[in-house]
Amino acid sequence: MAKTQNGDRGNPRDGRPRAWAKVVGSAACVVAVLAVALVRNGPTSAAPRPDLKPTAHWVFDTEGVTGKTVADRAGKLPGTLLGTPKVVTDAPTPHLHLTGPADGVMVKEKTSPGAAYLPKDALSMVAWVRIDEPTEWGGILGCFQDSAPTKHGFVLGFNKKSFFFGLATKATEKMTYLESKTPYARGKWYHVAAVYDGKQMRLYVNGQLDATGNEQSGPVLHAKTAPLVVGRYTDDNEDYPMQGALKEVLLCAHAVPPEQVFHHFEVDQKLTEAPSAMPDGLRFVVEPYLQYVTRTGITIMWEADAPATAVVEYGDTYPPKQQVKVEKPDVMGEVPLTGLEPNTKYFYRVVCTDAEGRKLESKPLTFMTAPGPTDAFSFTIIGDTQRNPVVTGKVAKLMWERRPNFVMHCGDVVDDGASKAQWTGDLFKPCNELFGRVAVFPCIGNHEKDHPHYYKYFALPKPEYYYSYTYGNAEFFVLDTNSKRNLKPDGEQYKWLERALAASTAKWKFCYHHHPAYCSDDDDYGNTWKGSSTYGDVRVRHFVTLYEKYKVDVVFNGHVHVYERTWPIRAGKVDQKDGVVYVTSGGGGGSLENFAPTPPFFKQEFRSDYHFCYVTMYNGTFNLKAFDVEGRLFDQFTLKKE
Repeated sequence: MAKTQNGDRGNPRDGRPRAWAKVVGSAACVVAVLAVALVRNGPTSAAPRPDLKPTAHWVFDTEGVTGKTVADRAGKLPGTLLGTPKVVTDAPTPHLHLTGPADGVMVKEKTSPGAAYLPKDALSMVAWVRIDEPTEWGGILGCFQDSAPTKHGFVLGFNKKSFFFGLATKATEKMTYLESKTPYARGKWYHVAAVYDGKQMRLYVNGQLDATGNEQSGPVLHAKTAPLVVGRYTDDNEDYPMQGALKEVLLCAHAVPPEQVFHHFEVDQKLTEAPSAMPDGLRFVVEPYLQYVTRTGITIMWEADAPATAVVEYGDTYPPKQQVKVEKPDVMGEVPLTGLEPNTKYFYRVVCTDAEGRKLESKPLTFMTAPGPTDAFSFTIIGDTQRNPVVTGKVAKLMWERRPNFVMHCGDVVDDGASKAQWTGDLFKPCNELFGRVAVFPCIGNHEKDHPHYYKYFALPKPEYYYSYTYGNAEFFVLDTNSKRNLKPDGEQYKWLERALAASTAKWKFCYHHHPAYCSDDDDYGNTWKGSSTYGDVRVRHFVTLYEKYKVDVVFNGHVHVYERTWPIRAGKVDQKDGVVYVTSGGGGGSLENFAPTPPFFKQEFRSDYHFCYVTMYNGTFNLKAFDVEGRLFDQFTLKKE
C-alpha cells in the first residue's frame, strides 16, 4: 500500500517531509511471465510502434522540435522550450539534452481541473529518459501542487536513486508516492511508465512492472491551478531542473495495458544497452571554489565523489608554476594558500588522483587577493538562496557579470542544512562559476540548523558561526542570530562584538547576520493585518546599542524574502546625521514575502522581488545598487565620509 506524504522531504513553508510508497513485488512476477511470453528472438527495432492513443505525445527530434516549439503529435498540447536545451541527433537516438538550470519544456503555465486535456478517471505517463545527474527531486512529466495545504495532481519523476509516480485522487484528497524498486544508473537510457486504472497505481521500468500502490482510487484530483511541465519538477514554490535527456514523453487519459507498455519498450529496447553517456572515473561533486580571501592568502576547496590525493597548481602567470600537494586521500579538499601578493590576479587549477590512478582536472580558474586600504573594491550581497536553483543561478550569473571582489551571503544558504544534496545541488552547482572565482563570506541562517555541513563546506575564522574580516578600508563583523545563541549583553557574541568594534581602526564598519533588527515584514514578527508587530527581531536589537555606540555604517541581514532599506536610525528614530542604515537582502531564491499594510517609521525603500545588491567602495564613498533577477536597477544610495 502506498504511503501518504508525511515523512521524508521538508517543504520550504510547512516543514513537513514526504513518505514513500512500499514496493509490492509479487505483481512484478506476474508481468515478468507475460513479458517473457512476448519477447521475440532479440530486440525488434523494426517492429511497428504500438499506438498508445495518447492525449499528448512529444518526440524530441529535429521534426518534433522547431526553434523553441515542441510539437505534440497528438495535436493538442505543443510545448515551449525553457532555457537552452539542445536537440542532439547523435547515436544511439535523437534526444533533448537538458543541462542548464532553466532547461525544460513548458506545455501549460496554468491548468484548471476542468481542462479537457487532463486525465479524469485514469492516466498513463510513458517516457524514454536518461538521468545524468541524480537529484533529490526531479520531474519527467508533471501537473501538480505539492505544497501545504494543496497536494494534488500527478507527476512522473526521479530522486537520487529511483523513479517515482506521484498521484492524488478524490478518494484520498492527498498525494501518495510510489518508488521503483529498480535503481537507475547515471547516463543510461530507461523506459519508464506510470499507469493508474482508477483502482491501482503501477510503475514500470524497462517494460517490467516494478511497483504497485493501492491507496488511491476513483477520479484524479487535480490542483486548482498548476503548470503542465516536461523535464522539470515544478509547482508554485518548487522548481528543480533535470540534468539528462528525453527521447519522447506521452500522456494518456486511460490506463495503458501491460502488454502495450512492454511492446512500447521492446521497440527501442536496444537503447538500454547503449554505453553510459557519463564518463568513467572521478568527478567533482562540488567544483573548486574560494574561501576566506585576504591580502596575502586564500583557501581553495572542492569535493570529489571518491577519496583522492590532489595537487593545487597556482601562480600569477599561466600555466601556474607553484604547487601544494594533498597526500592524504579524501573526498573533501581544503588547501590554504599563503604568502601571496596583495591585490594581485592569480590562476589556479585542482588535479585529483584516485586509488586507481584516474585523474580529475578542474578547468583553469582565477582569483584576486584583497586590496589595501587605499584601493577601490566591490562586493555583492545575496540572501536566502534556500531551494531555488533556477533563481539562484540567474542571480549568481548577474553577480558574476559585475565582477565583484567577493560575495556576502546573509544566511539560509540552503533550505535544509542536513541535506547534503541541497548543498551540492541547490547552492554550489548554480553558483560554481561565481564561487570558483570569487570568495563567499556567509553568515549562518536558521535553515542551516547549525548542521556540520555548514562547517564542512565553509572555511572561516574560528569559531565560524561568528567572525570578522578586513577588506580594503572596511571591516566586516559577522554574527549568528539564531535562537540557540545568547544575544544579550552577557552573551559570548555581544562581548566579542564590543571588543572587536572598539578595537577596529577601519574607515568603514559593516555588520551582518541573518535576522533583521528592523523590517517592515507583514507577519514574521506579528500579524500586521490583524494586530501589532515588533517590526524586527527583538533579540537582535540588543546589538543595536553597539552599532550606534561604535558608529557602524550599515547593517545587512536576510531572513525576510524581500529587499528593504531603512532611513538612518539612532535611538529609535530617524537620524540622518549619525544613524545606522539597515538593509534586508533576502531575494536569492526563497519564496517571496509581503510588507505590512502601514509603513513603520524607519521604512525608506522596499520591494518584494528576487534580487541582489552590488556595492562599490573607494576611500570615503560607499555606493549600493539593488538589481532584480532580470538585472534591472530598482534602488541605490550613497554614503560619504571624510
